[in-house]
Amino acid sequence: MLYIKHMVCPRGIRVVRQELEILGLRVLDVRLGAATVADAEESLDWVRIREVLAAAGFALLENPQHVLAAQVKQLIDELLRRPVTLRHREFIPALAQEVGLSVRQLPGLFAQLPGSQSLLSYITRCRLAYAQELLLASRLDIGRIARQLGYGSLSHFSAQFRRFAQCSPSAYRQQEATRPRTEAATPNDASPGGIDAKPS
Repeated sequence: MLYIKHMVCPRGIRVVRQELEILGLRVLDVRLGAATVADAEESLDWVRIREVLAAAGFALLENPQHVLAAQVKQLIDELLRRPVTLRHREFIPALAQEVGLSVRQLPGLFAQLPGSQSLLSYITRCRLAYAQELLLASRLDIGRIARQLGYGSLSHFSAQFRRFAQCSPSAYRQQEATRPRTEAATPNDASPGGIDAKPS
């Protein structure tokens, strides 16, 4: 089984099948995110497969854990943006239920990925990046944004945001409002400082 990133439409499926067959592989099945070949894993030229897929706009994920983690990351973003607010303590159980894993399995999945970012730190970083978007794109007051993102207190939200963006939420909104459009910061452009990911 080959796990392939960026294969998101029927055209992508056709292109991947064609490229693999050109390499001489016996392709049994291609679906979104994966291709099954009859060839033995040890006989595959992984370097060449990676190069060919990359040239066609795809990325080979050799570890199925990376595929699942990519799905979890996408789902985290979707959950944050749903209209029903999930409190911090509710977020990971809801995430686990969506992906069909246990609450204990999710952190372990992230622990196997390159780098040292924990699941909780990743969720917190996504939550604060979304806070930046809301501060820039909406007129919601900061307390409302904090509640929408699942924070139990404005002070906890403000403290985490300050560590993330190096300024308070109100200062961030004011700075970006006065910055010329061509210089406007993109959400999550903050330096990767430490974030206290402890739930409120």
